[in-house]
Amino acid sequence: MNQISNLDLSYIAGVIDCDGSIIAQFVYHKDYRPERPYEIRLTVQISQLKKRRWWLDKFVDIIGEGTVRDRPLPKDPNKHVSAMSDYVLVGVRPVGELLKQLRPFFKSKNKQADLIIRITEQLPHSNDPAIYDQILDLVDQASDNNDSKKRTITAEVVRDRMRQGLNESSL
Repeated sequence: MNQISNLDLSYIAGVIDCDGSIIAQFVYHKDYRPERPYEIRLTVQISQLKKRRWWLDKFVDIIGEGTVRDRPLPKDPNKHVSAMSDYVLVGVRPVGELLKQLRPFFKSKNKQADLIIRITEQLPHSNDPAIYDQILDLVDQASDNNDSKKRTITAEVVRDRMRQGLNESSL
């Protein structure tokens, strides 16, 4: 990750406050261990109209990590949706590093940043079942601060699946 000036940090934090998301989510992987089939994925995302993709490309240059991707348009011709692009930074280390730098500059996403920073600090100790259980709750708390319409995998779903996996592996 690049060394980012305070001016750029304040600018990026403002953009994330308005047009961005700080996301913690559970992602199922069938090839993971049965007792822990979920990845805890951390993401920082900034969305803009595709015609301003160049602006998102600047974030890659400033931050030194992340990618810009174009969203596919819906196949339904009745949906009037603008072409969009997203700057996306995924991963425990890069998201944690960026949020720690941005934290003093957030105005509205400070609670989410705090929760995800706590997750990044606790994940290296997640082999301890008590700490992992706390991390699951932190992911739920961070997710509750987002306006996801499709979220179905909660900490309780993960716990239930882990119990099932433990029961299956003990056979």
